[in-house]
Amino acid sequence: MLTHLERILDDGTDRDRWKRTRRGKIGASNAAKFSKIESVDLYVDDMLGDGGWAGNEFTKSGHRWEPMMLAYAGIPQNLALFHSPDERGYVATPDGLTTGRIRLAECKAKHDRIVKGPTLAEWRQMSWQFIVVPEAEEVEFIWAEIVDGKLRNDEPKSITIARTDPKVIELQNKILPIAREVLVRLQDAIAFEKELNAA
Repeated sequence: MLTHLERILDDGTDRDRWKRTRRGKIGASNAAKFSKIESVDLYVDDMLGDGGWAGNEFTKSGHRWEPMMLAYAGIPQNLALFHSPDERGYVATPDGLTTGRIRLAECKAKHDRIVKGPTLAEWRQMSWQFIVVPEAEEVEFIWAEIVDGKLRNDEPKSITIARTDPKVIELQNKILPIAREVLVRLQDAIAFEKELNAA
């Protein structure tokens, strides 16, 4: 099996190139929405139209807070796009990644909300990251509660999610059948799009 470093599709230093490389593949933010097999067509439509969204103020704020959250956890930032050892169409760019004993990080800025941990969508996102980087033993889920523009209690919070967590395994079993169907239809749609553009 290729190591995670041998499975880098893009180093993430050029955002436009990263977007081009990622197109036609299922990332963690896509998998975060996968809840029903009956909604495959909706997921595919959403992904086909995904290229133009640059984020909103909350997204930009999250990016501003991310380095602080990673520093708090002692995990280096990651920009690289990895593919799964079993399927090049399954990809992820974890927010942080350590070498040696591989740990991932997922950072979230929670604006004017006090939370106790990940949402269901965030659980799906982390479960997907374990599919793409199965060498990782855990994901550190780090969140900053931003209230009135300031970090609540002067520090972020975090919990450690293990690869073997029963919730992770349960969600992977639900997500993978959806992902297989989505990827087939997504790649068919992109191939058809290329044929039209070439005509």
